[in-house]
Amino acid sequence: MWEIITNNFFLNNINLLFLVAGFLISIFTLFSSWKKIKNYKILFSGLILIFIINYSLVISTTNWLIFMIGWEMVTLTTALLLVWDDKNIALEYFVIQFMGGSFLILTVLTAYTNGYHIIGAVNEFWLQLMFIIGLGVKSAVIGLHNWLPNIYKKASTSFCALSSGLAAKLGYITLLKIITEGNRVLLYLGMIMIYYGGIKALEEKNYKLILGYSSISQFGFITLAIGSGNIYGYYGAVLHIIAHAFAKSTLFNSAGNWIIEFNSTSIFDFKLCGLRQKINTFSTILSFLSLMAFPFFLGYNSKHLIKYSLSSIPMFEFLLHLGSILTAAYALKILWIIIFKDLKESNFNLKTKTNYQPTIIENFSILLPAIFLIILSITTDKYLGRQFDFHYLTGFFTTFVYLIIAYLIRFPIMSRIDH
Repeated sequence: MWEIITNNFFLNNINLLFLVAGFLISIFTLFSSWKKIKNYKILFSGLILIFIINYSLVISTTNWLIFMIGWEMVTLTTALLLVWDDKNIALEYFVIQFMGGSFLILTVLTAYTNGYHIIGAVNEFWLQLMFIIGLGVKSAVIGLHNWLPNIYKKASTSFCALSSGLAAKLGYITLLKIITEGNRVLLYLGMIMIYYGGIKALEEKNYKLILGYSSISQFGFITLAIGSGNIYGYYGAVLHIIAHAFAKSTLFNSAGNWIIEFNSTSIFDFKLCGLRQKINTFSTILSFLSLMAFPFFLGYNSKHLIKYSLSSIPMFEFLLHLGSILTAAYALKILWIIIFKDLKESNFNLKTKTNYQPTIIENFSILLPAIFLIILSITTDKYLGRQFDFHYLTGFFTTFVYLIIAYLIRFPIMSRIDH
């Protein structure tokens, strides 16, 4: 039995980090959605458990068969979670994921017949492209991403939290294992994703769509890091997968509370958020600070390494800075509209009424992962087992410049969206 396990599974610090993060995010999402689920709560919990098990199989296995079985079970369980929202979008999501899975099976068989009997580095460029396509359908790589905004717009925030935070990340985690020497196509795709997702997030006022397009943009940073093919890109991608998972799952889970509170998905209908649900507001701010790469948040650590990985390509490094300004712009847009603008006009009236009162468990399930973004940032060198200089003083200056530029362009952006 032990021989079977050692021959088919591999655990190191990175895999263990992905496993722990996946377990925590799944549990936090379950707790956050518990009050909102009206029927079949035990069945919903069972699906989350099956999701965790199969997510863990995909992360830890070196066997292609177990990998594919685990991933298709992840697809099935997430599709079934969509049934609580709408059977039609559940079917649409399953068909799209099944198509991606079918091409991925073909790719795996091709890899196996070419001598790649276990999951590991793939050298042939054409075979890497096949994996990019197969994994790209499931993980919303640009050009294969259209399902993500369409599904997220109609799906519950709980599904979006699991999909954006974990399920869609499996493709990038797999690319980390099979593309170890870099890939020029991933560099270009990643840059396009950063700008496409960021611009679309700036244009939207539907909160779930903003977060969905933001996910595509943040996936672009991960794609770019993998494409760089160096050690800084590798660890930058690892950290950004974790940073984005905690931040975006928190934002989607907290979005569920905002949507119930205001009975709307438009950010222009969100009024006095900072006074209505304080824990939710605090967690939202922390998560966006991480996405904006604010120092002492995990998102800063990851993006610092990703930018350093591209230092040999000055044009890409420059474009990456502009992409970070895009992130700051749409994050500041949201924070200004739903929190700071109303606080300025409310005179901090603490007696503001609320329509939806989150439970203590809901508040903790949103607050804790946001706090983890700080804890994981200041302990990065310990759990990675490597020493990195993150240049926090320079980071404060750079982030300050990002925020100034984002602040200057926020009014024309918001007036255009509102109109």
